[in-house]
Amino acid sequence: MEANGAKTIELGARLRTCASFVREGRIPADVGTDHAYLPIWLVQSGAVPKAYASDVNEEPVRSARSNIAAFGLSEKIITFTADGLDRIPPEAVDDIIIAGMGGDNIAMILSAAEWLQNPRYRLILQPMSRASRLREYLYRRGFAIVKEEAVCEAGRIYTVICAEYAGKEIAYDEYDVYAGRLNRADPHAAALLQKQAGILRSVAEGCAAKGDTAGAAHYAGLAARLTDSDYPSGD
Repeated sequence: MEANGAKTIELGARLRTCASFVREGRIPADVGTDHAYLPIWLVQSGAVPKAYASDVNEEPVRSARSNIAAFGLSEKIITFTADGLDRIPPEAVDDIIIAGMGGDNIAMILSAAEWLQNPRYRLILQPMSRASRLREYLYRRGFAIVKEEAVCEAGRIYTVICAEYAGKEIAYDEYDVYAGRLNRADPHAAALLQKQAGILRSVAEGCAAKGDTAGAAHYAGLAARLTDSDYPSGD
């Protein structure tokens, strides 16, 4: 769209939340950039001086380049085709954004880049599914979740995870895997936790049907903790 004669870009709630976690003045890399809307917004707004944008397929990269050129930012946003973080220069970036993929896929991309195990980097991750699997990967690999926020867009609720390397495996229990640092006082987070609790209750019912009373009690207990307003939240 245009404002005052100049092209501007607007982000949906999901990408706006990702953008809010990017540190001002740092250099981000948007992995799986698709149309490059997020790096365009970050550079255009002045939040960052430059950015990298990559995608595993050539067609999205061509689309990204076209959009970047339309906003006059070809000299400030570097694009290329790459599988995950393969071609991201570690010395040139600070914040890594991976949004719109499954949690398992995000974890796989992160695991292939050992250079991320450095407190210099910030990970901004928006899983479309299996957020619990992604959180468990982060905890096991020594990444602390420093903040997390639920966001609603087009009737669906997502979570955005911000993590930084702590240097050692993070102590966690199964509750932490499902709740992360979501603040249940936030209505979007509460709805997301309710949804996860419903999944765990279904697992508990499946255990009960098989005669696994211990498993049924375990998953029912986890579901109750996720929806217990008196249980400490992530914030």
